[in-house]
Amino acid sequence: MNSYLAVAALVLSVGVMFLLPLVPALAELGRKSDALPLNVVQQNAGDVRHFANGFRAYIKVLEPILEQCLKDGSTASGALPDGVNYIVLGRTDEAAMLAFHPQDANHPLLVLAGTDLIVPSETTFPQDIYARGHFAGGEKNSYRAILGDTSIYLGASTTVLRWVHAVGEFTAGPGCTLYGRLSSDSLIRLHAACSFLRLNAPRIEIGIVNAEAPAHAQFFTGSNTPASPRFLYDGDFEVQAGQVITSDLVIRGKLRIGSGARISGSVKSLEDMAIEDGVSVEGSLISARRMRIGPHCIIHGPVVAERELAIAAGTRCGSVEHPTTVSAPRIEVEEGVVLAGTLWAREQGLVVPSP
Repeated sequence: MNSYLAVAALVLSVGVMFLLPLVPALAELGRKSDALPLNVVQQNAGDVRHFANGFRAYIKVLEPILEQCLKDGSTASGALPDGVNYIVLGRTDEAAMLAFHPQDANHPLLVLAGTDLIVPSETTFPQDIYARGHFAGGEKNSYRAILGDTSIYLGASTTVLRWVHAVGEFTAGPGCTLYGRLSSDSLIRLHAACSFLRLNAPRIEIGIVNAEAPAHAQFFTGSNTPASPRFLYDGDFEVQAGQVITSDLVIRGKLRIGSGARISGSVKSLEDMAIEDGVSVEGSLISARRMRIGPHCIIHGPVVAERELAIAAGTRCGSVEHPTTVSAPRIEVEEGVVLAGTLWAREQGLVVPSP
């Protein structure tokens, strides 16, 4: 009898050991405490200026010191409550610039300048920079982040590791590498061979652009234009050159839109999309694979490609009155393109020279 009890005890103990890992799942089936969505803070998800706004709030404690340095034309230094060392420049002459050593990695300084700030080439700034006046950086510099209350200019082959925000215009010279978020309340201008991730401004100029929009830019009357029923095609499709379409297009294959075609609705393809020169689209462009937009096109709505996107010179996306979003994992934009709103390369964006 004792042997049977021993076997039963062994089986019971083994069974309990197997069931123990399942106890949380069984309890959840009854209580369903995890049925609600996660409480995720989203305050920085949609605002490209989130980090710039946070930095402005962070340095607010130094405003009295900055005002005093401006009044006296002096320089002050110290440490913030979190231990970050700072220097405040009330003037930016050579003597003031010699008061700090931005390349000293053992003593990185947060820099606040109350006037225009010009920094030399081949310099590394391991802490953030605030410039109340114009900011101009030399070539081959490296910055953590920059906040400028007027304009910002970065010399060629500069690297920005986190973010930049300019209240005025922002210009990046050739070959700059711009990680993170880059924003301006006025204008962003990128030159050849610049790489980027996320840009936002009322106007984004890629390289030197022609101020005049293509003649067909005013073809559409706006969102009040009545649209025909959606056109759905199961397979590859081609819109003929010069054709006018007043409906949405949904193509379950490859799509080619011929030169000069005009579409008053939105366009979606489940495979590659190729748009030839001079095309106008009132709505959005969405491709589940690759998209190429030819030269001198006008796109009013959002542009989204799930794999790759290429935009040729002379194309306009969005407007100051109606900003839009252009997004893809990998984006190549030729010099001469103008956008309004957000240009977001989720993996890599690159400015390429126009042919």
